[in-house]
Amino acid sequence: MQIPSTYNSSVISPLYNCFRNPDHLPPTVIDLDWSYGDKPVDPNTQIKYNLAIMYTQMITQSKTPNDFFGKAYRAGDDITTLDGAGQIEQTPHNHVHSWTGTAVDQSNPIDMGALYSAARDPIFFAHHANVDRMWTIWLNNLGGSNFTDTDWLNAYFIFYNEEANPVRVRVKDCLDNTKLGYQYEDVPIPWLDVSVKPKPRAKAKTLPSAPDPAQVFPTTLDKPISVIVKRPKKSGTGSSEEILIIEGIEYDKRNYVKFNVFINEDNVNASRPNNTEFLGSFSNLPHGHRMTVKTNKKFRISQVLEELGARDYDKVLVTLIPKSSPVKINGIKIEFDS
Repeated sequence: MQIPSTYNSSVISPLYNCFRNPDHLPPTVIDLDWSYGDKPVDPNTQIKYNLAIMYTQMITQSKTPNDFFGKAYRAGDDITTLDGAGQIEQTPHNHVHSWTGTAVDQSNPIDMGALYSAARDPIFFAHHANVDRMWTIWLNNLGGSNFTDTDWLNAYFIFYNEEANPVRVRVKDCLDNTKLGYQYEDVPIPWLDVSVKPKPRAKAKTLPSAPDPAQVFPTTLDKPISVIVKRPKKSGTGSSEEILIIEGIEYDKRNYVKFNVFINEDNVNASRPNNTEFLGSFSNLPHGHRMTVKTNKKFRISQVLEELGARDYDKVLVTLIPKSSPVKINGIKIEFDS
């Protein structure tokens, strides 16, 4: 769980990049929930946290293709009002970028630390190949399925072939990596083991008092905020899952943005990434131009509440912890998955 040595020698490797965070070179273990200013923990603890994060993201939070990749974005849609990125796009994808990229200037990250420059670092391609590998694992090991949306299947990109001629490649022609002539090495996947699954810090808490979301939002998230959110009443006999929605997250895409989300946690300072109370985070990898956007962040919570002994609670405590420059939050609610 560190940058491979092949990428790390400025003398012998063309894969070296001088704009990586100098504090994160080998033997430092990667932090899949990294934020600027975080204090490092010992390597064994960090590995434990990373495995728990991967279990949460790939198994607990990614039940559908939309969970993994995010909502559809089609030609003509307003890019400033997106419904939400996928779980894997945010964590671990964005955090690997931010952790690897330079920390010289948080307000102006370069190479892996920013969207516009990430591909300047050769490790970018290994990182994205690993995200593709995660998709294959999700399909083959976790019962996932590809999108059937024809807009997605027929979307295409222009590449140049070995004769330097442009060719059109459609998504539907790239769904099976074995047909493209390669397969991923069969190696152990430790985060698939249920033993690394996050565990509750404390079960069945008496929830502390906190305001209703309507009393707090919209507001700027520049300090920790806790609210008590009502759960919807289920009608009928369907098996829909409850989804916690952080609504109308507004920010400038030039900025590094991150905040963490906890549920039924009355002491966030005691909670760790391998605790069930830690739902995950929202993050933005900086872009190169100004654009104020509004989006949502969603978390599946039915299984989480069951594990916390809160299945019969009619309300839950939600806490947001800012880890970057302030963002505006317009609301928090719980809905059933449609």
